[in-house]
Amino acid sequence: MKKSYFKFIAFLLVYLIALTVTGCGQKEIASARSTGKEEYENQMIVIQCPNDVEKKVTVSEMRKLDQIEFDASLTRTTGLLEEFKAAGPTMKDVLALVDEDISDYKALGFFGRDGYYCLVTPEIIENFELVLALAIDDNPELPADTRPARLCIQGEFGPYWVRMVERIVLYDQIPQKDIKSVWVFKNLIEGIQPYEYEYYGSEDDAIELVQVFARFDEINNEAFFTMKSADGFLKNEAMNVVSQGYYIKIEGEGAPMNISPYIRLGMNVKHIAWFSTNADAAIFPEQMADLLGETEIEGQKGVLLGEILEEVRVKDIESKQFELFDVDGERLTVTGADLYKGLLIPKGNGTYNVNWDKQTELAPIENLLRIKAVE
Repeated sequence: MKKSYFKFIAFLLVYLIALTVTGCGQKEIASARSTGKEEYENQMIVIQCPNDVEKKVTVSEMRKLDQIEFDASLTRTTGLLEEFKAAGPTMKDVLALVDEDISDYKALGFFGRDGYYCLVTPEIIENFELVLALAIDDNPELPADTRPARLCIQGEFGPYWVRMVERIVLYDQIPQKDIKSVWVFKNLIEGIQPYEYEYYGSEDDAIELVQVFARFDEINNEAFFTMKSADGFLKNEAMNVVSQGYYIKIEGEGAPMNISPYIRLGMNVKHIAWFSTNADAAIFPEQMADLLGETEIEGQKGVLLGEILEEVRVKDIESKQFELFDVDGERLTVTGADLYKGLLIPKGNGTYNVNWDKQTELAPIENLLRIKAVE
């Protein structure tokens, strides 16, 4: 009896020691640790719900959620690889903390304290984990240019990794685009005086977007502004963000490239191939050629007009008719099917010609300005 008793006591001691050793071996995730500084821990992020309802969450409250720790890596648009260890709660859990369900929303807008803004669209929300990092490299106190939190989306480009997140806007709907006109950017901005914009030590000509928008037929300020680079990177912005102090740099390194006082170097969209509002798209033909590749017709190489319209998301192309305008106002009416037999060809003299397969018997266009769907 005594032997059994002592065996039980010995087993219990070994079990307790094992538990103690195991417990000591588990390292607390840095983002769950308080800095001990009341002011730091009480930093707030405002969550703006539809109908302008605002909810708030503090750093201290977010530390009590489940934490994720991972080796973060992102590529800036400069090509620089940034690597660090990040830790924090998921965006899903942060929203649940204020009784919001991430699946109820179509998009999330993240505002940094420095004025930077990034829109996260449904494709990203559905396919990537969004983490609000509260600790970097095992340090629960973030530097001044990062606190109170940094958005981390592993697998996405640098512009999505927003520092100093102070406000998150929840969008329950995204106004649908209906692209009706596609413009050649260089010809669209004819007559607009470029602004010599100084950006990180470089002075280059840039065009203010609001002046470009003034030439479009229709602007819906509730829609999103979309950009896509020649290497396939796509970024969305809220219209209110790009409607003031927002430029497209048209010369110099990285051009065409979006710039503004709130965009840090490396967070830009370089070599933009196209951008769009709710009803209009503007293209940069040379970059479109890099994005889509070229096709040869009648011994000449260029980008198929039909593929350009597909890329900027014109709907039901083959069931519509289109008018093509040159810079002198001359127009040519074609079918959607014809657009797959016509090439946009950049010329060395700065013009953008359209040539057709001979079977269409359509007249060439010497310098394209616009392709417009016929209502």
